[in-house]
Amino acid sequence: MPSSPPLLTIVIESNGALDLESVLYRRLVAARLESEDLFEIRHVDRELTTQGIAALCQTVHSDYVVFMRATHEVSVDYVPSLLAQLGEGAVYLAEPVVYTGSIPSEIDTEKLGHDYYYSRDTDVFGVAFNTRRLVDFLAAVGPIDRSALYISYRLYWTIDSVAPLATGFSMASDLKAATGVMVDDEVSRLLPLYATSSVELRLYLLRYMALFLRGLRTKKSTKVSLAHLRDVILSHDLLQFVSRVDAQQVFEGTWLRWLAAAEKAEFLYKQLTGVDAYLVYQLDPQSVDVDLELYRIDFDGEAVAIGKKYLPAENREGFNVAANYDFYRRPVGRGSTILFFDRPMQADDNAEYLYDYFVNAHPDFTEAYFALNPRSSDWDRLARRGFKLVPIFSPEFYEKFLISDLVVSSQIYNVNYMGKSFANSRFVYLQHGVQLNDMRDWILSKSFDVFVATGKIEADYLSELAPVETINSGLPRYESLSRAGADGGTILFMPTWRFNLHQLSTEQFTQSAYYQAIDAVLTDTRLGEYLKRTGKTMEVKLHPNVEKRSNLFHFSDRVVQSNSSYRQAIESAAFVFTDYSSAVLDAAFVETPIAYYQWDAVEFFQDQPYESRLDYRDDGLGPVFDGHTEAIDFIVQERYLEPDKEYSRRRTLFFEGVEPGHINAKIVERMLSL
Repeated sequence: MPSSPPLLTIVIESNGALDLESVLYRRLVAARLESEDLFEIRHVDRELTTQGIAALCQTVHSDYVVFMRATHEVSVDYVPSLLAQLGEGAVYLAEPVVYTGSIPSEIDTEKLGHDYYYSRDTDVFGVAFNTRRLVDFLAAVGPIDRSALYISYRLYWTIDSVAPLATGFSMASDLKAATGVMVDDEVSRLLPLYATSSVELRLYLLRYMALFLRGLRTKKSTKVSLAHLRDVILSHDLLQFVSRVDAQQVFEGTWLRWLAAAEKAEFLYKQLTGVDAYLVYQLDPQSVDVDLELYRIDFDGEAVAIGKKYLPAENREGFNVAANYDFYRRPVGRGSTILFFDRPMQADDNAEYLYDYFVNAHPDFTEAYFALNPRSSDWDRLARRGFKLVPIFSPEFYEKFLISDLVVSSQIYNVNYMGKSFANSRFVYLQHGVQLNDMRDWILSKSFDVFVATGKIEADYLSELAPVETINSGLPRYESLSRAGADGGTILFMPTWRFNLHQLSTEQFTQSAYYQAIDAVLTDTRLGEYLKRTGKTMEVKLHPNVEKRSNLFHFSDRVVQSNSSYRQAIESAAFVFTDYSSAVLDAAFVETPIAYYQWDAVEFFQDQPYESRLDYRDDGLGPVFDGHTEAIDFIVQERYLEPDKEYSRRRTLFFEGVEPGHINAKIVERMLSL
C-alpha cells in the first residue's frame, strides 16, 4: 500500500469473488506499473446502492473515486487518462466517453453530439467523482436512487457541460433499453429540481425519464408522484427533444407527452393501414374506453390506466415521430421497394426463406432487396442464388429504407432515417423464435404492422396486445423443413445463452455451471458408447455468443460442433434437445421428437429479464429433465423413439391454425394488402 493516500480509488462491484483474469482487471492492474502510488483498487461483493456508496465514501481517503462493475470494459489508457486530468488540479468530476457496446479503437470527442448524449448510460459507473464533493452532495440531496446519482450530482454542482477524455468505458450491454430502470422502492423523487439550460444534461434527463417509465411498466407502482414527474419534464422543457424518445421508445414518448399535458388522453402510437393504434391514459380510472387495457400503475396512491385503442386513419391529426410525409399514401405494388433482412451478420432465418419464396412467386416485384453485412459468411451464398443484396445499415441501405413501401424482417431494430421509422411506416415482423416467455412489455415497446404467430396458443397471447396486427401463419422457415433424419440421423443438442456469462474470463467461464453442464454431456462415457455402438453422431449447435469459446469444449469423433445451418442441422436430426431454446420447435413442427435438459431452471428464470409464459412440464412438446443422468438415460435407452400420445396432442394444439404448405403465401397475401 502507498504511504500516503492515493489520488484515485477504483471500486469494482461483482457478485462474489473478483475475476482476476478478466480483461477489465488485468488492464487496471497493468496501470500500476507506472502509477502504483496514485490509485488503489477496492472490491465489493454486493450491488452498489446510494446508501452503500455513501458509507463507502466515508472510508475512502483518496481525492477521487470511480465505480465500476466487473463485467464492464475499459480502454487500455483509461486509468492513465483519468490520472493525468485529476493530477492537474481540483476538479469535480472527470469522465471517459461511455459506450454500451464495444469501445472503438479511435475515439473522437469532437464528434460527440445529441445522439451521444441521449444514448449515453446515465448511471454512476466509469466517472471519477471528487470524493469530498460526492460526500457533501449525498448528505444534501437525501434518498436518490443510485441510477440518478450522476445526473443529480451534476445538477447540484451546476456542471452544465463536461469534456470527456479521449478514452473509453463500456457498460458491455444495454439491457436497460429493454427493461428500463428499476428504482428503489423507497425513492419518492427521481432527482433534485435544480434548473439547467444545458442541452447535454436535459438529454440525459430525458433518457432517464424514459427508462424510469419503461421500468414502471414492469414494477406497476412507485412512490414517485405524478406531480414530481411533471415538474421534471416541464421545468427542463424536455418535450423540446421528445422526438428522440419516439425514435427508440415510442410508448414512453406518448407517456411523456401525457404527463406534460394531462388534459389530453389519446396519443397516436403506431400508424397502420386503415386504422391507427393509440395509447389512452386515464387518471383514477373506474372504466376505460379502450379496445385493450394494458396497464394500471400506481403513482404514490394515484392510479393511472393505460389502454390501446384503434381509430380510423382519417382521424389522424399528426404523428408523434418527426415526419410530415405519409409513408402509407402509396399502396404496396409492383414498383414498390421492399427490404428484407435477418441478423446483420447472419441470414438463414425467416426473412431469407420468405424473400426466396416472394421473388420466385412474384417475379414482377423487381425492387425486392435482402440486406446483409458483406462480411457475413452468407453473403456469397446468397449472391450465388441471385439475391439482390444491399449492405445492411450502409448509406445505400438507408436510402432504400427511405423510399421503401415495406420492410420485412425476423429482427426488430430501431431503424430511423430522415423522419421515417417503423412507427410511421409499414413493417412485417416475422420473429426469430416463438414467444414462450411473457414478453408483454417488450412487444408493446415495438412498432409493427404485422406480427407473425406460430399456432393458436401464441396467436391468442399476441392478440391480447395486438389483435389487428397478429397473423397466425407459422414461421416462413417451417415451410421449407422436412424430416430427413427420421430413419437414423443425428442427435442434436442446442443449448441457449445466459445473460450473466458476458465478459467472463476463460477461467470463470469454465468454472460456470453452464459450461460444466454442457461439457458433461459432451464427454459422458455412456453417451459416447451409445453413439459408437449405433454409429450415430451428436451434433452440438452452440449459441452464437458461445462460438468464440468453442475450443474450450471437449468434442470428439462422435460428438462434434455443428457448422451446418439451423435448417440442415434440424432436418438431419432424429432427436433434438435443448435447455430453453425455442429453436427446437422447428424440429417439433416436423414431428421430430424433442426434450429439455434444464439443469439450472431456478437460477435461469431468476436471472432472465422475462418470465416464462408457458410451463415446460405441463405445456412443453417433449419431456423435461433436471438431472444429467436422466437426460442421458433418455438418449441411450432410445426412449425418444417411443411414440408419445400426450406430446403429439400438445404438438397439434400448439401449431393449431398453421397450414404447413401455405405459410409463405399467407404472409405475402397479408403484407401486400397493407
